[in-house]
Amino acid sequence: ISLSALNSIPVRFGINILVKSAEDSTHYINFTSGSNDLRRPVHHTIQVENLGAREIPVSVTIRVPVKLVNTDIWSNTLGLKVPGCTVKTEDPTETDVLKKLKETQILNCSVAMCSVLSCSISVLKNRVPVIYNLTGEVSSAWLQQTQLESVRLVSSASLGFDTKQYIHRFTKSKTLINTEVQTHVEVIKVYDYKKEIIGGAAGGLLLLALITLGLYKAGFFKRGYKEMMEQQAGDADAGEDAAPPAEE
Repeated sequence: ISLSALNSIPVRFGINILVKSAEDSTHYINFTSGSNDLRRPVHHTIQVENLGAREIPVSVTIRVPVKLVNTDIWSNTLGLKVPGCTVKTEDPTETDVLKKLKETQILNCSVAMCSVLSCSISVLKNRVPVIYNLTGEVSSAWLQQTQLESVRLVSSASLGFDTKQYIHRFTKSKTLINTEVQTHVEVIKVYDYKKEIIGGAAGGLLLLALITLGLYKAGFFKRGYKEMMEQQAGDADAGEDAAPPAEE
């Protein structure tokens, strides 16, 4: 093999990097149905690690759903900005976003307008995690248009590196350099018992009236009144018989 041929063979260094959702991310929140002005604190925490020996530069792209149709998902997006990262917005890839959302019940960047954060790590050191904290308050206003009782709010993150110089050690590296942070959003219906209480009371009064009417037609009250009068008359006669004779 000639020296020129050897010089043309690319040499890539093996790396072992990953991105994942941190344990302190918010996994579940709920809202009461019919309330459009509620807010719940949500944390999406993303962790980048280098498990290999070689320190390398890495790019991180984070996507966070921020608006569904014309309604904001987060009441405040200031906490979704990370120092040192540039921010831009992307429109959803789906055209009929509400239809797709009802089918999948997943609120991600395919159905929502997203905030895209582009971050750079100049040197990702071995065993020194880099943390990205995305915090804010999720509003309940956007839920009404979905007409769903359960939705998963999904942010995503992916890693990039120079593929001409580096190669991931694992063949299934796509699962290591891409991740999602999911928050289960549930709408809880509060049952209103007022109608049942009012209906039950009205039904009870109606039933009592019907029973009373039936008894009246059957002569129950007349017989009762006649028996009461006869009892009073009998008591009066018994009283007269028991009275002592008058003295002369």
